[in-house]
Amino acid sequence: MSVHEELLAKRTNGILLPLAAMKTEQDWGVGDFTSLCQWVRFLGGLGAKIVQILPIQETAPGQTCPYSALSAFAVDPVYIDVTAVREAQLSPRVQEEIQNRQGDITAWRLFHKAPFKAVKDAKLKVLWLAYQFFLENEMAFQTPQAEAFEAYRSAQKQWLRPYSIFRALKEFYRWQTWTQWPAGLADYEKNAVDAFEAQYREYVDFFAYVQWQADLQLRMAKACARSCGVYLFGDIPFGTNLDSAEIWSERENFRLECSVGAPPDQFSENGQCWGLPAYDWKHIQADNFGLWRRKIRRAVELYDLFRLDHLVGFFRTYIFQSGDNKGGFDILVEQEQIDRGYAFLSMVLESAGGAMPVGEDLGVIPNYVRHMLVEMKIPGYKVLRWEREDNGYYREPRHFPAVSLCTTSTHDTETVRGWWETMDQRERANIWEMISAQKTDGNVPFNLQTQRAILSRVLTSGSALTMFSWQDIIGTLDRVNVPGTVCDENWTYRSEYTPQEAQKVYETQLQSYTDLLQETGRKA
Repeated sequence: MSVHEELLAKRTNGILLPLAAMKTEQDWGVGDFTSLCQWVRFLGGLGAKIVQILPIQETAPGQTCPYSALSAFAVDPVYIDVTAVREAQLSPRVQEEIQNRQGDITAWRLFHKAPFKAVKDAKLKVLWLAYQFFLENEMAFQTPQAEAFEAYRSAQKQWLRPYSIFRALKEFYRWQTWTQWPAGLADYEKNAVDAFEAQYREYVDFFAYVQWQADLQLRMAKACARSCGVYLFGDIPFGTNLDSAEIWSERENFRLECSVGAPPDQFSENGQCWGLPAYDWKHIQADNFGLWRRKIRRAVELYDLFRLDHLVGFFRTYIFQSGDNKGGFDILVEQEQIDRGYAFLSMVLESAGGAMPVGEDLGVIPNYVRHMLVEMKIPGYKVLRWEREDNGYYREPRHFPAVSLCTTSTHDTETVRGWWETMDQRERANIWEMISAQKTDGNVPFNLQTQRAILSRVLTSGSALTMFSWQDIIGTLDRVNVPGTVCDENWTYRSEYTPQEAQKVYETQLQSYTDLLQETGRKA
């Protein structure tokens, strides 16, 4: 039975916690792949069947939002546990560098927020020294370790080579956007690109080596999760930054004169322009969804489940022409939207090979999208606070379709506690009646009993899959992201405690969670 079939046939629960937030005794201030193994064992021990880590694609210096990444394929080096890299363990120079960094590392571990840039810079320096050891002691003698690296490069060459060259060029030109590079390089002309690679091969190959180490560690984390009976849940962002390897090297898949966004709604009179280049869907479909097939296959290598960000964009994309304040959909005829979405999702299921796709279908979504998801057995989202009947009353969760994922919050919303404590009192009375079958004036404080009742209503829903953020289980206010804002707080959330500490500090909340899973038949 495939993962997809198994999860739809059972009633399971998972926990969402960004990888960066996974604090452990040995990390450098940002959760890493060794941290992931520790947290997976801990969360699996509580009864979770799925651990969702959100996107881990590499971002530019100073950028923390993984939905605006340098590559759709490359993992951010900040998540590598450099102390677990074989060459780092064998190299005296690396060990000396790590020892000299101990003061910084100790300070980073105490930070309330994840210090991405400082940690990434330090890790890249360590990885460079490890790579030098690798060149001198492995590549020079064509050892089995060197052969394993070459095998990885060959298997991943379609994205890895352009990414590695792009990444080296970004450093070479001090992070100028590729549109400002010399013409031959900016236009991805073969002769210019080949010449740069040949002249700076050692530096280009370094970035391939870094991705190899990230790949090895993430695959080990996936195997660790499987040994604990836990599935890893990853994420495929809808778009990539204009300044990304794929847009630089595969421009035919994109319409650079257009930006992706969202249509007007109650929060935005003119809609939202995200600044991410639009896809050229005519070319992509003519190419049999080649780029997206590769994205899906890459996700399946690393994860058991993957989230398709901005699902409605595969049916119809809201785009802004350059300089326009208002946008419009790239397809206006509904049947054509349905046809494109069906073709895309059929490709996803074919490429997934038994891994489970989950469609992020939040926001203003045509009914045909959700009908198609159920028919194709791809779970969409049911966020408790947003599910309402036409009369304004909250929808009964027991009536949610089995082919869905029910949750209390997302990485873009307040936590359950934040939502509850800032809600209008009449609104609270409305939802509390659905949750508890009790009529009140809405004066219901957030406490352990309230929290337990909310989680219970999700767990007793008709959805085959349910998910809770770690913050919703422990009852805190810490957010991952506030959409529409750019600040140091976004995407830098870090657990205050390690798993061992959390077990003691949140003993009551964690026991309540485990008991609820047992009572509702969702314990792994």
